Amino acid sequence: MTTTERSAPPAVASHIPLVVVGVVVVLFGLGPPLTKLVTAPPLVGAAMRFAISVPVLVLLLAVRGGKVDRSLLRTTMWPGLAFGTNLIFVFATLQEVTVSVLSTVVANQPAVLLLLAGPLFGERPTVRHALWTMGGVAGAALVILGAGSEVRATPLGVLLALAALATFTVYWVLTRRARSNTDVDPIAWMAGANIWSVVSVVPPVLLWTSWSDWAEFGGKDWLWIVLIALLTGALGHVMMSWAHAYVEAARSSLYMLGMHVVAVGVSWPIHGESLTLVQVLGGAIVLVCVAMVIRIPVRVQRS
Repeated sequence: MTTTERSAPPAVASHIPLVVVGVVVVLFGLGPPLTKLVTAPPLVGAAMRFAISVPVLVLLLAVRGGKVDRSLLRTTMWPGLAFGTNLIFVFATLQEVTVSVLSTVVANQPAVLLLLAGPLFGERPTVRHALWTMGGVAGAALVILGAGSEVRATPLGVLLALAALATFTVYWVLTRRARSNTDVDPIAWMAGANIWSVVSVVPPVLLWTSWSDWAEFGGKDWLWIVLIALLTGALGHVMMSWAHAYVEAARSSLYMLGMHVVAVGVSWPIHGESLTLVQVLGGAIVLVCVAMVIRIPVRVQRS
């Protein structure tokens, strides 16, 4: 069996999960700047990203002596479909709104998880935790919107952005729950989830892309997509899947706001996007809020 029930994850030093999450923040932050280098249509890029990450993850799983079986596919079906569907909504949203609008909506995930943490996981965030989380969301909004770029949105686009927020939250919650309650291997988990993500992406690829779209994929696109698939898609999500067993959902989601700071910082040398004073201020707010939440003791509600 690939997954077994368990009451608690193996004990590790308390700082290790935080270090792992810190590395994930950097890897996830590299995603947007690298994605912007891809010249092919977004949906083609998303399909290629999964096409590369799936065989890599399955191969890594086989090297570790594991395999993709019915139990794993059954366990990862819903989070995998949520993950793939999220990318579909992201693609559709960007046809209606600017990137800054989508990013600002998705940056509200920590606030959503703060409300869900108690009922779903027995996590009891303190008032200080809630206040610092709200501060972190506000700081992320400053980082995203502080560039002063054009803001464009339609009512449909806002609804699609909310759908993107909802589907990624579902993926986050289901992954956190599985890693908390079962002994599923992180690599096995992401292999199964990515397989189901491919399944969810196939219909829109068939409906919304043409041969001319696929003809645009080539040259350096291969390099950028491979880096995205291996760094963000495989390594980043595997590490985050492991960390989900140790870091509370509401906290880990807040820590991920740091990816916006990394993305903006990396876009400066790669794309020549200058940093504004507002963005620097927003980044400082995010980092301070994350640091303060790390200092707050965890309160877990016992049943």
